[in-house]
Amino acid sequence: MRLGFAAFFVAVLGCHGAFAAEGAEAPDPWLGCWTRVYDAAHLAKHPGQKVTAMTLSIVARTPAGDADPGNYLAKVTAKLRNSPDTYASPDGARCSVLGAAKDRLACVMGGIFVGQFEVEPAGKSMKLAMHGDKEHLALVPGVETSAFIVLSPQNPEHALFVLPPAPAAACGRAPAAQP
Repeated sequence: MRLGFAAFFVAVLGCHGAFAAEGAEAPDPWLGCWTRVYDAAHLAKHPGQKVTAMTLSIVARTPAGDADPGNYLAKVTAKLRNSPDTYASPDGARCSVLGAAKDRLACVMGGIFVGQFEVEPAGKSMKLAMHGDKEHLALVPGVETSAFIVLSPQNPEHALFVLPPAPAAACGRAPAAQP
C-alpha cells in the first residue's frame, strides 16, 4: 500500500512538473547581450576594418503608437582602431520582427543619426548586417556628436558582424532576475 501511494505521489508530482514546464514561457530569443573583441590576427587579415570591438544590446520596448513601431530597442557600441573612445548609437534603434519566419529584426535609428540595419540569429550568436545603400549605422563618441562615424556596406569589412552571446554586464545591464 505504501509503495502504491508513493508511486501515485511521484506520478502526480511528475505531471505537475510537466504542466509547469509547458505553461512556462520560453525566453524571448531577441533579448540579450552579444559582444566581440577582434584579436590582432583578425585585424591583420582585415586592414580595412575600423571596428576592434562591438557590442549589441537588445531590450524590450513599448511602442508609443503606430508612428513609433518596434517592440525592441537595440543599442550598439564599438571601439575603433587608433581611438580610445567608445562609440555608441545615441538613442538606439527601434527594431521590428521581419520575414515570414519572423527570423530577423529590422532596426531603424531616428533623430539626427538616421540609419538602419538588420539583426538575425546565427546559432547562439547574432549577426548585425547592413545591405544596400540605405543601410548604415552611425556611432558617436560620447557627447562629441561632430566626431561621429558611419559604418556601411560600402566598406565590405563593415557589412556584417557576428557577435557571440555575452553576460548582461557586458552591455551595462544587471543580470535578469531568475524566477
